[in-house]
Amino acid sequence: MTSGAQAWLIDQRWAKAYPLAEITSIGRGGESTIVLRDPAVSRRHAEITREGEAYVLRAMGSAGTTLNGVRVATDCVLQEGDLIEIAFTILRFTQLAPTGEMFVVPRDSVYSRDRIDVPTRATLHRLHPITLISRWQRYWHIMLALLLVVLVLAICAA
Repeated sequence: MTSGAQAWLIDQRWAKAYPLAEITSIGRGGESTIVLRDPAVSRRHAEITREGEAYVLRAMGSAGTTLNGVRVATDCVLQEGDLIEIAFTILRFTQLAPTGEMFVVPRDSVYSRDRIDVPTRATLHRLHPITLISRWQRYWHIMLALLLVVLVLAICAA
């Protein structure tokens, strides 16, 4: 990387490009540079710092951060194309400028919901209703398919 070059975190799901500063914080808390609205994310989950010409990922949250599918236990120097996964969000590290389809977001806007310290059951339900429904409701189509297979086998055996 050349001196003064910009690096980015890209959230392709939401078409957002976050320019990395000297210190970029990631978390659920409103003070974070990148706010991830997910109750599984810690208020201060991870941090990326610029150290000379390199960018270093430091996991801080108890919920876990993975880099290219491997849980981060120590500080890691980021390389082009590295994938950082925090809860349900995947951020790609790149030194290439974002394309025209991306929204450049220097800092996430803070909403009143971001100021909630501890997610309550009501907040969890509002944010991720699938986490609170029963397995039967989530997998009804698989159960129905298995039932149909059993019926077809019973008819063929008769």
